[in-house]
Amino acid sequence: MNVIIEPTTAEIVEKKSRFIANIFYAANVEEAEEKLAEIKKKYYDAKHNCFAYVIGTNGEQVKSSDDGEPQGTAGHPMLDILKGNELTNCIAIVTRYFGGTLLGTGGLVRAYSESLKAAIANAKLAEIKNAYEVAFDVSYDDYGKIEKLIQNYNTNDGIDNIYSLDKTFEDVVKLKYLVDVSIFEKFKKEITNLTKGKVALDNDSKLTYYFKANKVVYL
Repeated sequence: MNVIIEPTTAEIVEKKSRFIANIFYAANVEEAEEKLAEIKKKYYDAKHNCFAYVIGTNGEQVKSSDDGEPQGTAGHPMLDILKGNELTNCIAIVTRYFGGTLLGTGGLVRAYSESLKAAIANAKLAEIKNAYEVAFDVSYDDYGKIEKLIQNYNTNDGIDNIYSLDKTFEDVVKLKYLVDVSIFEKFKKEITNLTKGKVALDNDSKLTYYFKANKVVYL
């Protein structure tokens, strides 16, 4: 799943009708409703403000509205586009200013869909990741070995499977990492072997996050 990093907009014109698509990050349903209210206030003179939102780390909460357009011509196609792009924690709102010419159901579906697709094409996205947060102390000798191990994990496939949260150098080295769930069990065994059993990691703290401006943002 992916999230929107910054609000994004796009506009198309279809037979003189303006379709203005806005898409926002929303941490929960309340935030989604707030964004909808803001758009309705901004475009108070528009004929329609259709929307769709997906909320939850696995897209558990969804809702859409045609806002007076013929049923199934706006909200549901927009929702399908959000799902198709594996987007969550977001709300998409397409505002229509009627241009005087009826578009028909097919034309409406196409116009609402294309305006939203244009907004998504302009958007900055971040992938949602699942990881375990682990913290442990090691000797300086073991620290060098662990750094090399982590470097291998992060360069073999070009993905940061292990992300450093904190390092403190005292009489021992205090480390804190986010370890991707996909490699955790293997990493856990290798750390135990590397430290000769002095470090035994657990998986009690599973977290969901994404990167924004090279910083971790938790969901």
